[in-house]
Amino acid sequence: MNTHHTPRNTQYAIRNTTFLPLLAITLLSFALRLYHLDAQPIWWDEAISIHLATSSLASLLADRAAHVHPPLYFLLLKAWVAIAGVSAFSVRFFSAWFNTLLVPAVYAFANRRISRRTGQFAALLIALSPLYIVYSQEARVYALLPLAYLALLGLTRHLIRGTRGRLFSWLLLTAVETIGLYLHYVFVFPVIYVNLLLLPGLRRQTGELARWAISQGLVLLLLLPWIAAVILNLSAVVADAGVDAPFTEPLPLAYFLRLLWTFQWSGLTAGVGYAPLHGAVLTLALFLTAALLLLTAGRETRRPALWLLADWLVPLSGAILMWQAKPLSHPRYVALFTVALLLLAAYLLDRLAARRATIPLAALLALSLLVTFSFSLRACFFDPRFAKDDTRGAAAALSAHAGPGDLILVPPEDWSVPYYYDGPAQVAMVWPDQTWERLSGLTHAVQTVYLVDYYRGSRDPAGVLSFALEAAGSLVDRWGFKGLFVRVYRLDRPVEMPSPEPAGARFGPLQLTGAWVEQGAAADTAVALALRWRPAEPTGVPLRASLRLRDDDGWTWAAADDWLLDPRGDPTDRWMPGQEVTTYHLLPLPPGTPPLTYTLTLGIYQVEGERVEPLDLVDEAGNPQGQSLGLGTVALWASRGLETDPYGLADRVPLWDAPVEMADGLLLAGASLDREVVSPGQPLYVTLRWHGWNPSCLCTATLSLVQGDTPLVTATDPIGGRYPADRWAAGQTVVEHRRLVIPPTAAAGPAVVVLGVGDRRIELGSVAVSASGHCFEPPPIGYEFQVRFGDVAELVGYDLDAAEIAAGQPVTLTLYWRALEGAGRADYTVFTHILAEDGHLVGQHDGPPAEGTRPTRGWVVGEIVVDRHVMAFREPYTGPARIEVGLYDAVTLERVATEGGETFALLPTFLTIR
Repeated sequence: MNTHHTPRNTQYAIRNTTFLPLLAITLLSFALRLYHLDAQPIWWDEAISIHLATSSLASLLADRAAHVHPPLYFLLLKAWVAIAGVSAFSVRFFSAWFNTLLVPAVYAFANRRISRRTGQFAALLIALSPLYIVYSQEARVYALLPLAYLALLGLTRHLIRGTRGRLFSWLLLTAVETIGLYLHYVFVFPVIYVNLLLLPGLRRQTGELARWAISQGLVLLLLLPWIAAVILNLSAVVADAGVDAPFTEPLPLAYFLRLLWTFQWSGLTAGVGYAPLHGAVLTLALFLTAALLLLTAGRETRRPALWLLADWLVPLSGAILMWQAKPLSHPRYVALFTVALLLLAAYLLDRLAARRATIPLAALLALSLLVTFSFSLRACFFDPRFAKDDTRGAAAALSAHAGPGDLILVPPEDWSVPYYYDGPAQVAMVWPDQTWERLSGLTHAVQTVYLVDYYRGSRDPAGVLSFALEAAGSLVDRWGFKGLFVRVYRLDRPVEMPSPEPAGARFGPLQLTGAWVEQGAAADTAVALALRWRPAEPTGVPLRASLRLRDDDGWTWAAADDWLLDPRGDPTDRWMPGQEVTTYHLLPLPPGTPPLTYTLTLGIYQVEGERVEPLDLVDEAGNPQGQSLGLGTVALWASRGLETDPYGLADRVPLWDAPVEMADGLLLAGASLDREVVSPGQPLYVTLRWHGWNPSCLCTATLSLVQGDTPLVTATDPIGGRYPADRWAAGQTVVEHRRLVIPPTAAAGPAVVVLGVGDRRIELGSVAVSASGHCFEPPPIGYEFQVRFGDVAELVGYDLDAAEIAAGQPVTLTLYWRALEGAGRADYTVFTHILAEDGHLVGQHDGPPAEGTRPTRGWVVGEIVVDRHVMAFREPYTGPARIEVGLYDAVTLERVATEGGETFALLPTFLTIR
């Protein structure tokens, strides 16, 4: 009997043609994953991995039970670092090694299930995948997960085909599912998917169905201890997951899909905004879609293509649903599904290249893959925009500056800076529930504190730490690095918890019960204040606080607009009625602020889209008292003389290229005008930035607005105003605001602002005066009604569009004022209120006359001013109503009394709201 034998040399040749290319691809993959492995700094998540790997076993398990990631990866890393150490190279090598194993694994899968050439293409795509290269260079689990998913798919295909060794395969399936779920919870989607594949084929196989049930029962049994641990820590897990994080909304679907598509090919979360890559991945999507449509049209290629498409898309769809519940989820969670996408791309390349007619499409697809990978790898390795947070640079700066006795505060659970820090200063973390007691102990006998935070999202959203350190000292410097920054504080005393003084004021549903305002802050630092609140009812929406520090002329020197957040970072719509909450705020002072006494005011508002809606300050009966509350005065002390601008406010006053010496030793370094067009009666603010020192200088400066050769208005005051130059320190910068009020008789046309000191004259800029005619005879008026408001104005009548109004519709009222001699004394605001039958306020409009175009300072005695107001309802109301009108000073909020002593005038017309 003759038996045919394949020559031994031929067998070796066949093996070599398979083995040598695979070996080359595997070595290429390994080299790419080791290239610059430790070049990027260890960042937040990696530092957590290293911290857990170097913690005790009990600490590791307790920590993971309260967080969103299970413990297996960290246990494996713990065993690895016990051997290899905790250098950046060694901890990342663990990920690089396991992801390199994916190359031969994907080849074996494709070679067994599809074809050898598909396996080779898939191995090459895996080796070159920027996504897998990026996450092979991180000390996180994401480089391991694709290997587990591929094993799960292989076992599932084996069980579906019913080949030998099924009992062992069921045990392996149990092991892989359990391992995957202990690696990452997102593995639940592949587990669900493969079981959906298995069940239809097992319905008529009682024995196999029983084995399936036993295998899944074993998975549940093996997970049960960890499920119990998570349930015991469920509140901490939910908080860590950020499921109900404030201010987060699902991404628009179109953007989200582009983000996921770009990320799977590039590994870059910011890749969707990188123009070259954006075009490349769109082109790749076009060619992949064309290839997929072509192959699914063929009988032989349809089934494998659809299988691979389902392997990628079905579990990915489940993960997409997860993003709806947790919009802050990172796209790296889909890294394990991308192995199926790369297998699909490899199969498409293989089949297209096998047919002469489709070789051009195969070439275009291969080229688009090459271009996409090239752009991505270039960005990953060489573009600083895509670099990790520079924790190494921050730690190096801290090591160089922080000395013995200093304190470095890093965010809770951020071990990245401590990983690199090598210095004598104490490094500490402060959790929100222990802020004051722990800070007080940490800052005892400490003079310098370094506070580390992140640009992408502060780990101290309520600003408690920055408030506490500012209240105990001052911010003196700020260092910026890629992704994070360091604030440097000099403390005058240990941190103490503020004790707000009792206060009684109400903005809508929020009751202000206390306020603490820092006194004696240096004029080049910031003013700290704490506000204590008690919601009388749910606010329904997040509210913001508007804080303003003004001088006697009404100029705003410092401003802050902050969300009202409790110490955990929750906004007002999450506060419980009756709960007392303290919010913390800072008003940074721009360099050059004079050390004088200022008035501090508070307003509360909500934001709906681009519209800002202030809340009324109301009395006990619910009647509005304006929209601003005076919190008292703030006295500033002399500047510290900081050489830096830690709050970044200096550029508010533009510096000139060359300062101008206006007097001996006094330089004018810059100037600005607050507007380009001004109307009669409007104030024009001129900002002057002085620099220098002359203790004997008592010079005055004359500021004029000149039209042609005629000065429209002139004001002469000492340089520095209430903070004259003889009080300045050597080399001090002082900013001065001067106010010019355009006279009512000013004519339209250009005007120049001129500053004079002694014989020196300099033009600071020009404005356009927009003057309007003055009418002294009243037009036809629908309702004549005469009421005199002090010596400011006389109401001579009004027009009302209709006396019957549909519920919820705005009410338009036009008032006719005759200007009196006191109109120019202040900036007066007109209020128009709709009162219900019982007298409470249901609608209103407050504003300067004629929608701000005719301020009272520009009124000419005897002229008639037409003043239109559109009143909106504050609450649903139907029934009879009346309208009251009046005037109040916009600065003091004091109402102007009528000749009868009332602070309002009640119009005689009755409204009917239907």
